[in-house]
Amino acid sequence: MLNTVKYNKASKNKTTEEFFMAVVQESNLSASQKDSVKRAHMAVQRNNFDYAITLLQQVLKECPEFFDGRKMLRDTCIKKNANAKGFLTKSLSAVQLTPNLVKAQAAAKRSPQEAMVLIEHVLAIDPFHSGANSLLCDVAKGLQMMETACFALETIRQGNPKDVKNLHHLGELYASVKDPRARDAYQAVLDINPLDGEAQHGMKSAEAQATLSRGWETASNFRDVIANKDEANKLEQASKLVKSDEAIDGLIAELYAKQQAEPTNVLHVKRIAELYMQKKDLPNALSWYQYAFEVAGRMDPGIEKIIYEIQMKQMDESIKQWSDYLESIPADAPDRAEHQATLDGICKQRQDMLLDEVRKRVQKYPNDLQYRFDLGEALYRNGDVEGAIPELQQSLRQPNVRQRAMMLVGLCFKAKGQLDIASKRLEEAVSEAVGMDEIKKGMLYELALIYEQMSQKEKYVEALKKIYEVDYAYRDVAKRVETSY
Repeated sequence: MLNTVKYNKASKNKTTEEFFMAVVQESNLSASQKDSVKRAHMAVQRNNFDYAITLLQQVLKECPEFFDGRKMLRDTCIKKNANAKGFLTKSLSAVQLTPNLVKAQAAAKRSPQEAMVLIEHVLAIDPFHSGANSLLCDVAKGLQMMETACFALETIRQGNPKDVKNLHHLGELYASVKDPRARDAYQAVLDINPLDGEAQHGMKSAEAQATLSRGWETASNFRDVIANKDEANKLEQASKLVKSDEAIDGLIAELYAKQQAEPTNVLHVKRIAELYMQKKDLPNALSWYQYAFEVAGRMDPGIEKIIYEIQMKQMDESIKQWSDYLESIPADAPDRAEHQATLDGICKQRQDMLLDEVRKRVQKYPNDLQYRFDLGEALYRNGDVEGAIPELQQSLRQPNVRQRAMMLVGLCFKAKGQLDIASKRLEEAVSEAVGMDEIKKGMLYELALIYEQMSQKEKYVEALKKIYEVDYAYRDVAKRVETSY
């Protein structure tokens, strides 16, 4: 009954349905096998997990293609494992696990069917065992039982959702059989690390495949992908913005087909990227913009800038999510320090990415004073005041950043302990500022703090009062001014 044809490269041309044809339904089991399944169901209801496991293992030994039975067996093992009590019980189970796993590994090549039986004995003890599930995946692939192979990796994922290596493997496996669940696996990786390049590329391919599958399963041509044909006609007008996700998917499918026919046409690739941005699907948008940059010979600064902006937006979203989560948990939560370390790591990664990006821009465009300011600001935020000062001083010749540059130069000298130079630069910046906007209020506030450090109380209070008179609620100005009386 079991198809023992080995998995090979030619198999990649098959459809998802063809890969999963080997699955046997309960209705196709023999009478005795059906009876065993029925008794297993009853045993589970009575919490007699050991008996249910024995019955299901025997059925799978006779008919390994019975996929629903394997899922039922795994669920039963998980329930049994969850109810296991006592250190001694778990220790004895661990002792029993190793011999069967070694035997299964030895049998994997010479007798795959026997290996699957032995693996199930291991998983009865530890259903989430990574090594046993990985072996089950490999054996199942060799037997062309791809649903079982995917299920094995999904079980690892259930036990350890943050196992990035397994998620990559799962995404690749789903992609190899053209299963749209590949996108979910790669998204799980990107939720953990938004900058994972392999996952971004995999997501792009998976989304394109999923879009094509959704479209052509129900349509005779790309126009039929969009349910509302009146809307489709409107979308063909170049100036019309697409709002429906379904319509966008249809256009992506159409553009993807064009891109496959004209792989060097960067316009198709950019348009696909724009549509993903319109959907607010940042991982796919990023992947397609990166691909567009490669097609353009890595010479399009506009695309390069968009790629950077998307990456920063992803980092900002991740930082916000972690910050919100930390605010929602108690200060003494046992895993708070671990989560805080994760957030700090993402913030540091963002800071490093920003600094690296602005350095590249200055190298490419050394005469662009805006980029000089960006680099100086990034260096200052990163604590490198010595490197920041010359960049900021050069940017003083750029009118639209001059005031901010003067303020940052003053803060750099303050950080160096040269308060007299710092106050002079900020006084000059304040004198040039017209109107009491946020920048001028910031400069006055920082100048006041410098005066405070220099023990120049009158100047300190005078600077604060200028803010106090127009913005009572600015920072802690009100408290500082009122306590000075």
